Amino acid sequence: MPCTTTDPELWHSRSSRDRALAVALCRECPLRQECAQYALDRPELRGVWGATTAADRRGFATGRPHRLDEQRRLRPACGLVSAYYTHFAYREQPCGECAAAWADHLLAERRARLESEHARGGSALGYGLHRRIGEPACADCLAAVRARNAASRQRRARRGLQRPRTASPASGSTAVLPGAQAGARGFAAAS
Repeated sequence: MPCTTTDPELWHSRSSRDRALAVALCRECPLRQECAQYALDRPELRGVWGATTAADRRGFATGRPHRLDEQRRLRPACGLVSAYYTHFAYREQPCGECAAAWADHLLAERRARLESEHARGGSALGYGLHRRIGEPACADCLAAVRARNAASRQRRARRGLQRPRTASPASGSTAVLPGAQAGARGFAAAS
């Protein structure tokens, strides 16, 4: 056990370099898990215990479930949104359990936002939320997005940016393309 063979001051130092060294030494200890659990159960302890600093342990003092991973690092238990972020902090792909927790969290956030948009009578943002959730848009949100699109077309037409509508290809008519040379004949639209 490294804590019994090295300077005890190392385990209670205020220097970040000393703490990092103590954590590195502690990671190899066979009693690391028991030591970390002992420190988690006693929030008044200071210093490095079980390769965790007091700051690490404060993050878990909220009662959230936690675990030691394969590299013996203290981290939130899988299946939580905080564990989803921890995977990225350790440069890992999130596990299926954490990805599912994140998807549930995201869906709940979107549904809450959609609820507030519905309370305002529907909106184009609500339409986008319906689509992200994967459900058909309600009539109010659909009407709001149609009104927004119509207003956008009117603004573009006033500025001369609206493309002219040509005859449909199914009618078999000929159309002259904008910018064609004077006297050029149009061609029959393919159907």
